[in-house]
Amino acid sequence: MKYLFFIISLSSLILCSEQNDQSIEIVTKDGNIFLGVIVDENGEQYILKTKDGITISIPKSSVIKKSYLETKEFNGEVYRADPNKSMYFFAPSAFPIGQNQAYCRDFCLFFPSYNRGFGNTSIQAGAFVFPGMGVVDIPLVLSAKYSLQNNILNLATGFMYVKMPVDGENSFGTGLLFLTNTLGNNFNHFSTSLGWGYIKTDSDWEFSENPLFNFASNFRVKDNLAIVGEFWKFPDVDLSLSPFMLAARFIGRQIAVDVGFITTLENDGIPFPLLNFTYHF
Repeated sequence: MKYLFFIISLSSLILCSEQNDQSIEIVTKDGNIFLGVIVDENGEQYILKTKDGITISIPKSSVIKKSYLETKEFNGEVYRADPNKSMYFFAPSAFPIGQNQAYCRDFCLFFPSYNRGFGNTSIQAGAFVFPGMGVVDIPLVLSAKYSLQNNILNLATGFMYVKMPVDGENSFGTGLLFLTNTLGNNFNHFSTSLGWGYIKTDSDWEFSENPLFNFASNFRVKDNLAIVGEFWKFPDVDLSLSPFMLAARFIGRQIAVDVGFITTLENDGIPFPLLNFTYHF
């Protein structure tokens, strides 16, 4: 079991170079969804050609939504790009959320957040909420990521800041500065990250000297299913105690659900369950 994540990561790297296509998804008033390429249009209708070569005439008056999607074909099945490409579980990829794209997410039921894209910038606002915790005691979270992409590299840099509740007038916060490199595409990708933790007390900042390492991977199995994994190596923590997460990600058109576990390399007992929900607007 402990080597499964590394096998998935290697598989993602092998499939990263696959060529992807651009398709259009049209939703009509009667609830039908059409996916293909527009080969012609006039003032009254779109002429859509599907992957199977079927040509469909769609009246423009019946269209309620028209979206461009990145797709690929595998064994005769068309895969839509994963809308969750910007993040694994807790670690980011170098892919941005996307202009005017937004989603709400709940990590392990204790970390709800709102996430939105502004061009190459991705913003997250959330909180760590545990049972019995008072409102004034809830740690608030803000993170931001800026992505740099070209035909060769996908890079990102950003920060996470957690504002901790304290008594009195002193302010206290902690967080992480990170650099991320992602290999792959919107279907299969593998990321490595370096992070430097810090503590802020009033106006004083203290940064860790040694970075933490993160390795994360997303391997697409079917159009509606991916296997996602993360491995963390913290400074001064033995490798056998380093946590890793592995889950099946069930992908819908707007909703994604992760079902898996969190454990360490030396743990032979029952791992901690992992359950995430994501809703895309």
